[in-house]
Amino acid sequence: MITGIIFTLILLGGLYYFVYYPNQKLKRIRSSPVLEVDGASTRYPNLPLGDLGVFFESNANRRIRVVFPKLTPDGDVQYIYSWHDLRFIRIPTSRGSGQGGINLKIAQELAFLMKEHIQFVEPEILSLRRQWHKINELLELVATSDFYASQQEIYERALLQVENLLDKAEELQQVYVRFIREVLIGRQIAGYDPTLLLSDSVTIDHQYKRIREEYQDMKDTATAYAELLRTRQF
Repeated sequence: MITGIIFTLILLGGLYYFVYYPNQKLKRIRSSPVLEVDGASTRYPNLPLGDLGVFFESNANRRIRVVFPKLTPDGDVQYIYSWHDLRFIRIPTSRGSGQGGINLKIAQELAFLMKEHIQFVEPEILSLRRQWHKINELLELVATSDFYASQQEIYERALLQVENLLDKAEELQQVYVRFIREVLIGRQIAGYDPTLLLSDSVTIDHQYKRIREEYQDMKDTATAYAELLRTRQF
């Protein structure tokens, strides 16, 4: 009887430790914009935010992909994409006004901008570049045709609209990169003089919202481009 109870308790404990707890932890991680990874700053030296990074994705093996922002020697922003076992991931909590608290505050400010940049801006630019090359190829092909020559104008207009969209998307990307770079530079400086850390009102600029809206408006009104998207597979 006692043996059966002990076995049941061990079984329940095993199910909790190996199944329920990891699944609950993974669920919390997926909903957390900022994560702490044990040993990240050792694996990747000179990370401005230490072991803190931004959640990117998880896989079926319960491994977590985290993005760490970093400044290059030239002052450019670099993203380090890194996979980690669930055991080494934690959700950071408030750490007061010390260096750890500064890192967490900055990571929380950067999380939204980084995700927007990675998940929206960069894919848009890559897609537009592919579409520009495809439309340009079709335009050159149509220009040599007697039968399809009448469609040349729509391809020319579509190409121009894609060029304008690409310019605006790249402008938007520069805004994101500039904000992220300035925040990381501010973090480096704050390591020597915390009073120089930018306030929220300075750090979180909303210029990106205006340019993002301008980009979406341009995309919505790109009639020739939209017509090609409906009738062609790029």
